[in-house]
Amino acid sequence: MNECPEFGLRPAHPDEFAFAEAIHINAMRPLMEQLDAWDEPMRRAAIRRSFKAADSQIITLAGQDIGWTQVTERDADYYIAQIQILEEFCGMGIGSRIIRDLLAKAGAEGRTVSLSAVRTNRAIELYKRLGFRTIDPDATPIIDMVWMPERPNL
Repeated sequence: MNECPEFGLRPAHPDEFAFAEAIHINAMRPLMEQLDAWDEPMRRAAIRRSFKAADSQIITLAGQDIGWTQVTERDADYYIAQIQILEEFCGMGIGSRIIRDLLAKAGAEGRTVSLSAVRTNRAIELYKRLGFRTIDPDATPIIDMVWMPERPNL
């Protein structure tokens, strides 16, 4: 893989929901279709319920909006609700860098990081390489994963 390009993160605004929804639908459709579980009205309702601009950032590259991420901060955990990048910008290391930066922050604070992913999502291998473990390997179509910070030796 080539070196990750310099990208930016900026706060999302409520009026950017349509951008986030379009990327979400385009990413989810093929994953869920592989499992014969695609239900577009349900997915649109789900993203409408879960999108929270205050927890979201728009990923930019060379002045172009190329994706978005939504991370919810909880007492002992950061939950990666969304990390989605336009297909033509996938594989550049941008998502990896965003997650690694979050893991470093969580590790320094002693928090876990959790996420959910469609079982057929190729990013699951990335999550495993970054140290996430699957909570219930038999769950389908969505699996939950968690990353635990290293505990200091007592």
